[in-house]
Amino acid sequence: MVKIKICGFTNSEDAKQACQLGVDLVGVILVPESPHYVSIDAARDIFRAVERTVAKVAVFAPHRPEDIKETCRKLNPDYLQFHLTFPLPDLLRIKEELNVGIIIVVSIPRGVGYSKEIVDRAVEVSKAADFLLIDTKGPTGGGTGLTHDWHLSAMIRSVVEKPVFLAGGLNPSNVGQAIKMVRPYGVDVATGVEINPRKKDPKLMRDFVEAVRRAE
Repeated sequence: MVKIKICGFTNSEDAKQACQLGVDLVGVILVPESPHYVSIDAARDIFRAVERTVAKVAVFAPHRPEDIKETCRKLNPDYLQFHLTFPLPDLLRIKEELNVGIIIVVSIPRGVGYSKEIVDRAVEVSKAADFLLIDTKGPTGGGTGLTHDWHLSAMIRSVVEKPVFLAGGLNPSNVGQAIKMVRPYGVDVATGVEINPRKKDPKLMRDFVEAVRRAE
């Protein structure tokens, strides 16, 4: 069964509705430049509303290994998601100390159909990740609402040994096609189920979940 992650929650009510629809992971974004940004306190309130069977993901931009420890201490998430911005050995040491999963983002610029550099980077960072998340490159990492070349995503999925989530411009209309082409472990959506960056649309969330289930 394809896992479903909905990200960019800014309030508890939307997170509760997503849980009721049967999503597998709920994400909050702690990157100040993102339109989905929430504070640590707001993220804690959102996580409190998440059902125990749903995994909690904190998306942020650590500049030091210590940042990872601090976020875990404050939020106690199930997973941390970020672009790897410091040496891989540092992350491997941190993982040994913390009881938390790691999702590392691999960004793909729009218009790029093949890049050995991106594929090699994905293979390298996958060594420290529990999951890879392939997303469309944007100013704040993701959240562009735009797709990239899914052929490259499929190539990455086929060569890495870790499960892959697909993100970037997914919505109820195209997620079925994306699943058939990439065959990811999971899919991730934010802007594709929103009224605006601060409010999810219950109907779009429901339609997205149903579209994923039909494509399986």
